[in-house]
Amino acid sequence: MKKIFVLLAAAAAVSCGRNVTPETVPAAVRIDPVITRATEVNFENGDRIGVTITKPDNSVFASNAVLTYTDGTFSGDQKWYADGGETSALTAYYPYAETGWPATFTVGADQDKGAGRYDLMLASKTGVKPQEAPVTMVFQHQLSQVVVNLDNLQGVTIAGVTLKGLLPTIGITLDSDGKVVSEPDQSAAKIDIEMEAVQAGTRYRAIVVPQTMAFGLSIRNAAGGSVVQNFTEVTMKPGYSYTISAKVTAAGVIFVLDGEIEAWLDGGEIQPDGPSENPDTPGDDFEEQDTWFTYGGKRYEKVTLANGQVWMAEPLAYVPTGMTVSDDPASGDVWYPYSTDGTNVTVLRDDASVKAKGYLYSYNALLATEITADNFDKLEGAQGICPPGWHIPTRQEWFVLCGNSNRSALLGEPTGTKIDNTALFYDAALSYAPVSKFDDAGFNFTLSGCIANSKYNTLMIDSSVSDVESYFGQNRMAYVAASTANSATQFFALMTTFTLPNAKGKVSLSYATLGKVGVQVRCIKDR
Repeated sequence: MKKIFVLLAAAAAVSCGRNVTPETVPAAVRIDPVITRATEVNFENGDRIGVTITKPDNSVFASNAVLTYTDGTFSGDQKWYADGGETSALTAYYPYAETGWPATFTVGADQDKGAGRYDLMLASKTGVKPQEAPVTMVFQHQLSQVVVNLDNLQGVTIAGVTLKGLLPTIGITLDSDGKVVSEPDQSAAKIDIEMEAVQAGTRYRAIVVPQTMAFGLSIRNAAGGSVVQNFTEVTMKPGYSYTISAKVTAAGVIFVLDGEIEAWLDGGEIQPDGPSENPDTPGDDFEEQDTWFTYGGKRYEKVTLANGQVWMAEPLAYVPTGMTVSDDPASGDVWYPYSTDGTNVTVLRDDASVKAKGYLYSYNALLATEITADNFDKLEGAQGICPPGWHIPTRQEWFVLCGNSNRSALLGEPTGTKIDNTALFYDAALSYAPVSKFDDAGFNFTLSGCIANSKYNTLMIDSSVSDVESYFGQNRMAYVAASTANSATQFFALMTTFTLPNAKGKVSLSYATLGKVGVQVRCIKDR
C-alpha cells in the first residue's frame, strides 16, 4: 500500500437570510488521498487514520481525531478552529489506534490474515492554519515490506510462507523540526511472521520493522514438509520493498534475495546496505587468500600438496540453498556430524564439532543437482556446492593421492583393484596409503564417519582394529565424496578402512550407493 495524502481545509459560509450578517462556520477537516505509485492496494472503505492538531502554545486543538475513508475521502466530525491568524502543527498516522500517535509500533505475527493493517505511515507538518486551499501532507512508510515470489515449477501446493527471527517493534519520536524518527527496539523478543498470500502459491508479502538482521524463510507444503533458508545480515530501510525469489524444483528450492529494490514512495531504486543476494548461493560471500578462504560465513584453511594440487585442509560445513541441517539420517540431505561408542550415536550440533568435522551430505546435495539416469555420467568435476574456482574432486584426483581404487564398470575396467604405488601418499611397506601420510602433508584427514542405509555408521576405532592410540574412539569408516560415477546408482568415494591388516588406517577409493548415504566433502581448487 503506497499513499500520499492531501489534507483539505474547506471553509463553508452559511447565510441565514438576506439582511443577516453571514457567520463563518468552521469547515470539516477532510483528507483526500492521492495515490502516486501504489505497489499493492488502495485504501478501502472503512480504513481509518488519526489526526492531531497542535497550536504554537503547545495546546492541543484536536487530539487523535479519527477520520474514516469513504468513497475516496477521509472525513469525520472534526472541525477546524476559527482562524485568527494562528498556525498549527499537524500530525497524522495510519492505521488508527485509540491510544493515538504511536510512541511504539509492533507488527503482528498473523499477517496471513492481512499485512496491510501493519503498514504504519506517518506524516507531520508545521506552520499550517485553516484555509480553503488544500494543505498537503506526505505520508511516509515507516516500515519495510518483504515480498516472496515463488516460481513453482513442480506445482507443489504451498501451505504457508513464514519469515523467522525478526524484531517486531520500533520506537517513534519527532525531532525539533517535526521530522519523524523511528528506530527498531533491539530489546524486543524476535518473532516469526506468517506472510499474507497475495496470490496463493506464487506471491506472499509481510510488513516488517526496518532492521539489520539475519533471518530465516520457511516454505511449507500441504503434506507437512518444509524448507528453511537462512539469510545473513540484510539491512532493510523504511519505505522500501525487498523481494526474495524462490524457485521450486525437483531437487529442492533455490532462493535469491534480489538486489533490485523497489521504493514504495518516489525515490528511485536503491541497493541494501547489507548483502543484496543470498550468501549461501555458490559464488556469494566468498573471499580467497593464499592459505585460506571464507565461504558462506565460515573460514577454511587451504593446503598445497607436493604434486601441486590445492585442497581444503578441513571438511566443508556449508548449507546448500533451500536445505536445512538434520539430525535424522532417515530424512534430509545435509546432516550434523556425530560420534559413537561403537553402539550408540551422539549427534554433534555445536559449532566446534561442525568446524572440526563438517557436515555430511547426500550426493544430490553436494553435486547441487538431482542425479538421474540422464546426467549421472556428466557430473565429473562439477563445482557442486564448492565455492567458485573449486570443485568436487574426481576419482583420478583422489587416486593420485591414495593409489588404490575399485575399478570402474562405467569406464569398462575389469573387476578388482587398481593400484598405483607411485601415488603421493602410497606407502610401499604397508601396501596402502595410511591416514598419517595425509596428515603429515597438512591435509588434516578427518575421521568423520558416514551415513549408510539411512543410519549413522557406528563402527569405532579401538585396539581390535588399530595400533594407533590417537585414533581410538573416533569413527572408523569415513567416506569423502568424489564426483565420478561408477553407475547410475553408485559414485566413487574415498574410504578409510581400519582392520588389523590395515591398522594404520588404509585410505582407498570405494563406491557409495546413492539413496540415504551421507559423506564428507573436501573441495579441490580448479587447475
